[in-house]
Amino acid sequence: MPKQKPQLEDIIGTLPDWAIKEAIKKGEIKIEPMPSDLNEVVDEVTIDFHLGKHLKVFKKQGWETIDTMHTSKDEMESMMEYVELKPGQPFILTDDQFVIATTAERLSLPNDIIGHLHGKSSLARIGVVVHSTAARFDPGWDGCPVLEFGTFLRGKKIIIYEGSPICAFSFEKLAAPVERSYKNSPNNRYGGSDKPEVSNIRGKKKAK
Repeated sequence: MPKQKPQLEDIIGTLPDWAIKEAIKKGEIKIEPMPSDLNEVVDEVTIDFHLGKHLKVFKKQGWETIDTMHTSKDEMESMMEYVELKPGQPFILTDDQFVIATTAERLSLPNDIIGHLHGKSSLARIGVVVHSTAARFDPGWDGCPVLEFGTFLRGKKIIIYEGSPICAFSFEKLAAPVERSYKNSPNNRYGGSDKPEVSNIRGKKKAK
């Protein structure tokens, strides 16, 4: 007797290609705009996301120090320059730049799935890092994923185009939904946006 194919609801752990496509088609994982052909963007355990038009780049002039206890969000905003790319427009990344940018896609996750952002091997091989540390997207996330990228390839310029594949997402199904989703969390600082938000790292002074 042939082995019966597992169902999406039976999976716990990383979703394989067919399960990613099924979860998207059923609306459990929401991606907007919806890919016209899932077979083109879904690999064995990931789906490609693309560079969006909204970027923020640290200015070379101005504030020289970021104080994680005292630098305000407005001060952080003043350190960065906003760039909006036209469809297909190139962006030249140099080795002295650090950029935050959104993907072209908006991602919404249910309360029992975690998203994991991965760099593309083809970009990594030319020195491009697309996420510094923030690679996990918690259950209940809703918004355009933000990339924190730069290049450690000294003395080179890397041209990246709006709309080109920039990263990939894999998805992990939990054994049970979380009790509190990201959208309802007091730590929700960056969800719901379609533009890159500057760091909201400013800490609280300890009581004396």
